[in-house]
Amino acid sequence: TKEGDTVYDPFSGRGTTVLEAGILGRNIASNDINPLSRVLTMPRFFVPDIKAVTERLDKIPYDKNARADMDLSMFYHIDTEAELVSLKNYLKQRSFEGKEDPLDSWIRMVATNRLTGHSPGFFSVYTLPPNQAVTPDRQLIINAKRNQKPEYRDTKKLIVKKSKSLIKNLKKVEIKNLHNAGKRGLFLTNDARNTSEIPDESISLTVTSPPFLDVVQYDKDNWLRCWFNDIDAKEIANNITMSKTIEEWSSVMQDVFLELYRITKKDG
Repeated sequence: TKEGDTVYDPFSGRGTTVLEAGILGRNIASNDINPLSRVLTMPRFFVPDIKAVTERLDKIPYDKNARADMDLSMFYHIDTEAELVSLKNYLKQRSFEGKEDPLDSWIRMVATNRLTGHSPGFFSVYTLPPNQAVTPDRQLIINAKRNQKPEYRDTKKLIVKKSKSLIKNLKKVEIKNLHNAGKRGLFLTNDARNTSEIPDESISLTVTSPPFLDVVQYDKDNWLRCWFNDIDAKEIANNITMSKTIEEWSSVMQDVFLELYRITKKDG
């Protein structure tokens, strides 16, 4: 492709394809039926000033007595949980009022990425696998085996630290390219077989990794991320293609390729 061409990913996930395309000065179209994809992808096109992130975090009201509507004590220290729930409530209110801006969205994205993991850079106690959330019962087993209990994690400090890490290698021209691509870009949450918002013969290149068969339980792996972002995990699971046979999977993908044919340029 050349600058100004449009690069598309119909199963965008965490947005690797479109982010790399944006950095390189391409226009982008991103689609994933899981709304978490948009949460994790779109904010990264609008790279913030670290000072602004810190100031916004300092303005967010934190209630030391805030508690989740479920038991998360196997994952978080009580003070970490209070900070997380306070941040969750703040973002929910901002979204409800239509006031969530790029800074809020960036903080939401980073916090969603830091919910659970296997190092002190995450909000939770040590847990595996990475990028997923085990069940509370499974986490209790991990805690017992490792003889561990959740320690306090400073959520503000970790969000700032991760923000610095995400943008430290970006050049000024790349930040500008990302911003321009994000302003012009499409961020869809459609079934990949029906993306009517994308015009005919407008895509120069599609790069993607299609969904697996029924080996990945998206709702179970993402239950904690869905909770934090007030997304119905069961509804997502019902919408995601979880084919049980090669034939069923191939039939779905054939319809995806028919849609790709419609939107791809003749020399794409």
